Amino acid sequence: MAATRALSKFWMLTNDFVQNPYPVLEHVRSEGPVRELSLPDGSRAWVVTRYDEAKAALADPRLSRDIHVHYRLMSERTGRAMTPPPEEANHLANLEPPRHTPLRRAISFAFTPRRAEALRPRVAEIADELLDGLAGQARPDLIAGYADPLPVITIAELMGVPSHAWPDFLRWSVALRTHSPAEGSGTLDTSIRELSSFMSALIAEKEQRPGEDLLSALIHADPEHRLTRTEILSTGFALMTGGNDTTASLVGGVIATLLTHPRERAELLAEEGRWGKAMDELIRYVSPINNALQRVTTEAVEIGGTTIPAGEAVIISVMSTNRDTGQFPDDPDVLDLSRPKPAHLSFGFGIHYCSGAHLAKVITEVGARRLFERFPGVRLAVDPSELRYQQSPVVRPLEALPVAW
Repeated sequence: MAATRALSKFWMLTNDFVQNPYPVLEHVRSEGPVRELSLPDGSRAWVVTRYDEAKAALADPRLSRDIHVHYRLMSERTGRAMTPPPEEANHLANLEPPRHTPLRRAISFAFTPRRAEALRPRVAEIADELLDGLAGQARPDLIAGYADPLPVITIAELMGVPSHAWPDFLRWSVALRTHSPAEGSGTLDTSIRELSSFMSALIAEKEQRPGEDLLSALIHADPEHRLTRTEILSTGFALMTGGNDTTASLVGGVIATLLTHPRERAELLAEEGRWGKAMDELIRYVSPINNALQRVTTEAVEIGGTTIPAGEAVIISVMSTNRDTGQFPDDPDVLDLSRPKPAHLSFGFGIHYCSGAHLAKVITEVGARRLFERFPGVRLAVDPSELRYQQSPVVRPLEALPVAW
């Protein structure tokens, strides 16, 4: 892309960008690490596109993830008072220290690499059950039928949700991902109410009859690590959004990538132990995250020579950092499973680094491996140019992934 090409002031919001963002991001990075973006409501945001500046911004306490700060900004921009629902206002992704610290400590036990690895056999069982249901279809969609439900079922089971509620969990997860509190449609509010009612009843049940699951462990934790009922409910919401959406986007993206990279797929299938070493490069290349969760400046902040005033929205473009030649000098647009230290930012950095990162890797690896082991002849049923991505401010899921066996 020519360096002189003018971009729309809404450049990140266009469908052309959603479908093919990398040439635009390369152009923006060449101009500087920070770019202004106009928003449809007449306000603006600042987009950080280079790796070093983004990594520093993710760890900067002046760029707040506190949901109350964000709702105050939305209230100012929409002209109507808005307050965050308690289900979303009491989990660690939407809070800063000091409240963030005990919440992270309380749930960290559930997401250790050892615990995630122990789930491999069960993830494989879930994957095989889903593949059994797709095997008879001539042209199955691996997003709706596989990439979306695989993490939802895994995480719902981890939380102790009974199997009859898994379809509802999938529906709620999609609604929480695709609707905004500022749109005013009511869909998000309805989904929050339904999920809140279900989770509240489930928490009450596990208070009386605990099981071997995450919710029971949080409810009956020792006093030092015990959360309030509202915090446990809010943590469930965090797992429904951050856990399901990111992993579903990653599973679909990795499968699509391996369908179009037969040599790399053959390498992985020939050596099972290669998957773990290759996963970070797959994640970097796929970029399941468009942008980190939005930040708001609590005071003026200088990033890469640009001073961003207080009270401004900041978007950290993770998929731009994953193709930044300053961090990945050896052709970042190429999938290279032998790339040394592909230190991507897809799971964040600093205190908000994703607690479930290792679990997401396990689900993705097992899901992709079981698909190609069981159906080695699987292929795309459309030309790769026909694949389309959903428009989302955070994750980058495919709309569909039609295949033929």
